Amino acid sequence: MNKTYRIVVLLMAVWLVACIVLSWASILDDALIHLRYADNLLRTHHITYDGIHPNYGVSSLLYVSLLALLRSVISSPNLPRGVSSVVHLLLFFAMAILLARSIPRQSSRIRLLGLLLLLLLIVPSAIRWLDDGMETGLVLCFTSLICWLTFRESRRTTTSAQTYAGLVVLGFFTVMLRTELAMLCAIAFAILTLKRSASSSQPKSLRTWCHAALNSSHLLVGNVIAMALVVLNMHVLLPDTAVAKSHGITTVYGTLEPAAHAIVGGFSFGIGMLLLWLLTFFFLLRARRISLPILIANASFPLTLFLAGLRGQEMQGIRYLAWTLLFSILWNILELGAAAPDTPRIEHDAPSRILTYALLVLILIAQPLEISLVYPILHDRAKLIAMLPGRHLDVLQGKLGVASDVGVIGYFSKANICDLSGLIDGRKFARLTSSQRNAACAAQKPDFLYLDISELGSFSTYMPLGKWQVCGEYEMTGFRYKDIHYLIVPPSTAEQICRETLFPHPYPVSQLLDPAKSGAADRPNAALFN
Repeated sequence: MNKTYRIVVLLMAVWLVACIVLSWASILDDALIHLRYADNLLRTHHITYDGIHPNYGVSSLLYVSLLALLRSVISSPNLPRGVSSVVHLLLFFAMAILLARSIPRQSSRIRLLGLLLLLLLIVPSAIRWLDDGMETGLVLCFTSLICWLTFRESRRTTTSAQTYAGLVVLGFFTVMLRTELAMLCAIAFAILTLKRSASSSQPKSLRTWCHAALNSSHLLVGNVIAMALVVLNMHVLLPDTAVAKSHGITTVYGTLEPAAHAIVGGFSFGIGMLLLWLLTFFFLLRARRISLPILIANASFPLTLFLAGLRGQEMQGIRYLAWTLLFSILWNILELGAAAPDTPRIEHDAPSRILTYALLVLILIAQPLEISLVYPILHDRAKLIAMLPGRHLDVLQGKLGVASDVGVIGYFSKANICDLSGLIDGRKFARLTSSQRNAACAAQKPDFLYLDISELGSFSTYMPLGKWQVCGEYEMTGFRYKDIHYLIVPPSTAEQICRETLFPHPYPVSQLLDPAKSGAADRPNAALFN
């Protein structure tokens, strides 16, 4: 089994490298927001998007700091993609080694569960979310490390001073990576406290609980230090992005519906992780008596949904849920591996065998369809990023633009952006409603717009565009549709900007707003990037 495991892992690694190469250098729009923050951090030593006004428009302070450190030696806009791909490879190989060492060789059924987890880390949808230039892969690395260290420490009655200090540092960087990961550290603390108090040779008492809690508080101590540092420097704990994507108290449906969209939109990476979590939880309950630590270890996903519901927080993609599922899956597999010598029925239980192979077959069958859906998105993203440096968008530098997807246009133009999504323009702007942001941006009399057709239709009700001209079309493909963003400028600057951005045939924006009357089908640039 050990030799077979190595061969399968090697084949998976080859597939992963091939997928990374074929999708190079596809980058998510938001990754370029982080890269512009990194450039300004390197230059001004402050978290600022425009280089002047401090604001907290990033999801990860640690990731921006890492990009800024690397930015001093690497100037390519592909830097975020390179970092995320290296982290993805590190995550895969570290997970493979961890599972190989933690699961007994004779436990073939549990080893298969581990291989299923590795498979879900290399499917095309995982490439889409883990190699997009964002910090998602780094979050999963920290999640895996905390899970393994917590599991290892739960087998010990005390934590040495050296290990305690190391875990304090880990807790600190975990919250600096993403604020919501404080919940992960709290779950690890609760598991350790319960397990150590239960295994203590001393009579159960408040003193026993306090001693166990104090000995298990390392991650929380690091969390508190990190939170204090964030509040001291940023004056708030949650980033502006969380405020902009929060709509207050919502209904249960209002939480579950977007979460379901995020999971289904993640294809086998999202649906597969959810099913594998339920499967490993089911197996663990059959193999071991139900206990509070097991329930807490599997509480991160439902608890995240609950907290998101309280805030009315948007779930824009599986990246916000992946760490919750990974922690529980890995914990359950580690528990099953530890229980295997005492519970041989796990290996010979017919229902568990059928369910495990059924999930494997389901994932494999889904791959051809998933490849056909995901690859065009990655290919078109890569084509856009390769094309943009030659479009001389820096002609817009110093001008004021309006955009909702601000990453691409903000990074390559270095312009000032009024963000309709409310991510980068400060706390006060993040709290505004969508209509209020439209009105506020229109009132600033922008020099250009960078919007898709839907956003343009909404914004045009707040600002008369008259004879504004389209000076560029930039395709950002989504599932089953072509998401084209248009660069739109006033007639006074259209000739210069269209010439600089290599768009030889500008046309009136009215052709987009009212195509039936304007004959948009005949416009010369209609299929420029199709």
